[in-house]
Amino acid sequence: MKKLIFFLLLSVFMILATAPKSSADNPVNFYLRGGVITESSFSFNPLIGLAGANIDINLGEVLMISPECDLLIYQFKFNPVFITPGVLLNVRASVAYFGAGLSLPIIIGSGYTLEGDFLLKFNAGFKADFIKIQAFMFTPMENAFSYNWFGATVGFGF
Repeated sequence: MKKLIFFLLLSVFMILATAPKSSADNPVNFYLRGGVITESSFSFNPLIGLAGANIDINLGEVLMISPECDLLIYQFKFNPVFITPGVLLNVRASVAYFGAGLSLPIIIGSGYTLEGDFLLKFNAGFKADFIKIQAFMFTPMENAFSYNWFGATVGFGF
């Protein structure tokens, strides 16, 4: 398993190093990203890593739609696997942006798959030529702000 993870990380870094750089104002931008997530106490216990990708579809100078899919790695173990596909609508102000959207958590374990309830996702960040820095918050849709998860990511564009 360690060899597989090392190979995947090495492959991602090679792609990032050799890919042509994108411009944040292109009609469509693709980002590979990584980060961390914690609950509202900010204790980072348990530590949850994040690896994923998103596409920014720029609708003029102000709006962008961002479909995304992230893999949440609970304590850096791959059983179970948490996948959170989602879509966000963001408002851009120069290089900064903020927005909200929906995400659907899916848990894949040894022989089972569970689908959770929709989560609201709020985000804000900075989007420049080939880098995207984002802070975000997940909260349950049914009981908004009753329990929150916070995270941060750094993405590299293509």
